[in-house]
Amino acid sequence: MRNAPIPIKLTCLSLLIVVITINSYLLFKNGFQHSSLLLSLSILTLCSVCVLLIVATFLSDKRPLQFEHLFNEYPIPMWIYEKATMRFLSVNNAAVEKYGYNRKEFLDLTLLDIRNEEDIPLLVENAAERCNGDEYRGIWKHRKKDCINFFVEIYSLPAVYFGKNARFIMARDVDAQVKATREARELGIRYELLAQATNDAVYDKNLLTNVVTWNHGLHHLFLYNNHDETDLVQWWQNNIHPADHARIVASLDACKRAHLNYWSEEYRFKCADGSHKYVVDRAFIMYENNIPHRMIGMIQDIDKLVKQARQLEEQNETLREIAWINSHEIRRPVVSILSIAGLFDKSNQDLHLNTQLMEWLHESTLQLDEIIHKIEHKVKALQ
Repeated sequence: MRNAPIPIKLTCLSLLIVVITINSYLLFKNGFQHSSLLLSLSILTLCSVCVLLIVATFLSDKRPLQFEHLFNEYPIPMWIYEKATMRFLSVNNAAVEKYGYNRKEFLDLTLLDIRNEEDIPLLVENAAERCNGDEYRGIWKHRKKDCINFFVEIYSLPAVYFGKNARFIMARDVDAQVKATREARELGIRYELLAQATNDAVYDKNLLTNVVTWNHGLHHLFLYNNHDETDLVQWWQNNIHPADHARIVASLDACKRAHLNYWSEEYRFKCADGSHKYVVDRAFIMYENNIPHRMIGMIQDIDKLVKQARQLEEQNETLREIAWINSHEIRRPVVSILSIAGLFDKSNQDLHLNTQLMEWLHESTLQLDEIIHKIEHKVKALQ
């Protein structure tokens, strides 16, 4: 893999010139005899072959230098290690910069030194089973000199390096991609767990394609199945109560125009049996280049709460009416009865007066009884 020494080339070229010079001298001295001519041609042919060999050797010796330069200057860490011992045989500049070891330190290390202890058994097993003369590609966790771990994607090829059975490695840093993928996967798992753990209707709307994905809550709350044409945003809009439709659509459009992330509204939603339920809809809207592209939310059934609130409001109104009756309507016949009782002739000498008072007393008592029945009816309505 290295150039032949320059002095050897110069020596061969000098000997060739000497041979040509001597041969030419003998040729001219003998007057171009037939035997001398054949000898000269043979020597010239030999010399030509030697020249071609030297030129070919010179040209071919440049290839290892080109490969070595490309290997050293390539921006992705690369190395060659001996398969039997896992010892580094050669590393490029990118590997030195990435892992923090200088070239001399690298050549004293093995592959085990850039791995965590818990990963070594798997590395040894993988090297024995998969790195057995075939190409290999995989993602591994490596460790720098400062003990910082990061993920790399390994490309491995079989190689022979100065007669040693070796492997050629390219290690591309994919730490950011792996961590982003793991985070996305964990978020996906959380989303799935949340969707399964709640009876609320969880949805994922693609605002570019208008496709919606629902969890099982859609059936639990509204009795719809996922195959009932529920996979479109238009279906959701069509099932909003007509009295609420314009308000909800306008609210969502205003939220998207203002590039707001959070949206929440209460409205009535149509169930599969034709009835309507009061719901609260909360969602998070995601944007790309200020264009809304995804909306993830949850529809919660608040029908019982709304109806209970309305019932309490009606009860409060009834109680207010009862309080008003007590303070105004009952007082009138009671005052009349008390006044009439004070006018009675206790000596019973004025029979006409007492008779009139008894009639008035009877009328006031009937009024009081009517008011009491009115209160009783309202109290029953509260139960």
